[in-house]
Amino acid sequence: MKFKKLLLALNIFLILIFTGCTDTNTDSQTYNSDIVIKGLSLKISLIQTAYEIYNTNIGNPSYFNESLYKETSKEAHSHYKWLKNTYSNMDDEMRNCLENIFTSKDTWEYTNAVINLNDDASIDEILNTLNSDKYLNLSNFLKKDVDKFFTYFYDEHFKSYLKKNEDKYTEKAIDLNQKLSDNDVDVMNFVETSSGIKLKQDYKSVMYYNLNPFESQSFEYNNIMVSTINSNTTAIDIVSIPFYKYSRHLFDTFTNSDEFLDICNQLKSDKKLMSMYNDFAKDSYTFNDWCAENLISGFSKFLDYKYYGSTYENASYVYDLDFYNYLKKTGFNPSKISLKDISIDFYKNIINL
Repeated sequence: MKFKKLLLALNIFLILIFTGCTDTNTDSQTYNSDIVIKGLSLKISLIQTAYEIYNTNIGNPSYFNESLYKETSKEAHSHYKWLKNTYSNMDDEMRNCLENIFTSKDTWEYTNAVINLNDDASIDEILNTLNSDKYLNLSNFLKKDVDKFFTYFYDEHFKSYLKKNEDKYTEKAIDLNQKLSDNDVDVMNFVETSSGIKLKQDYKSVMYYNLNPFESQSFEYNNIMVSTINSNTTAIDIVSIPFYKYSRHLFDTFTNSDEFLDICNQLKSDKKLMSMYNDFAKDSYTFNDWCAENLISGFSKFLDYKYYGSTYENASYVYDLDFYNYLKKTGFNPSKISLKDISIDFYKNIINL
């Protein structure tokens, strides 16, 4: 099984918080909703934490520096010290293995290979999966480095570090699941009602806590959407994540239509849209998908606004903020105009400016 890579903007920092949280024995597995929060999992955190060590020491230490972690939180700063200390205790052979692993393949590719393993998968199961995965297609040389490094890293450093943090993140997962349950959160129903479009599948979002305080990843397989989240993620952030993901599936219902493709062709004359596409998005999107992405981002912002009154002033792309404001200004109601038609109308207005 393979998960489909998604580009996901997760840097949502909001002030509003959900109300209500009482002591509970509910664990992260029992919340019956389209969103489930889970604690730390070896299959994810092993790879992503090793990648953090790579970034803070080899890949991009000038950016992922002590100040960045320190300014984030006391917890993040402590984590940074552990990352640096762990690397300093590695010999040259292990450092070379680490560098080879993450210069040869992207961290997303490694995590994607193991994401569908059981949450309690052992280190041996993880390594066997990485080395036998057809998509990764590791060379024999890289397989040896993967085996050598991750076995050493787990035994000498990460096993005890994970154990030290597990209970704290399990409690965080319990807390967020309880808040979602107390507030009767049903994201998929809200998205369908707000858009006037019935989603093709009964989607479920599964979110795993990860030790990395900055970077998150997203995966998708059939009706399961998997994300990693950091320790500062709030209940509001949790709801916003599937808003973005589900919006993509809403727009998939009409972005291949003749009408939408025609408006995309006309938008090729838009200098702002083309400039950002060429500079930023060309390697990840076709131009038609890029036109859709601006709308998807804008509509997910509109869902945030409808759900808990969030307002946005900064754009992520060229026209997402404009589309969000257009939906607010026109009072988008799917019983009066379809999401497809209002999207095309919006771009027609852009073209005619």
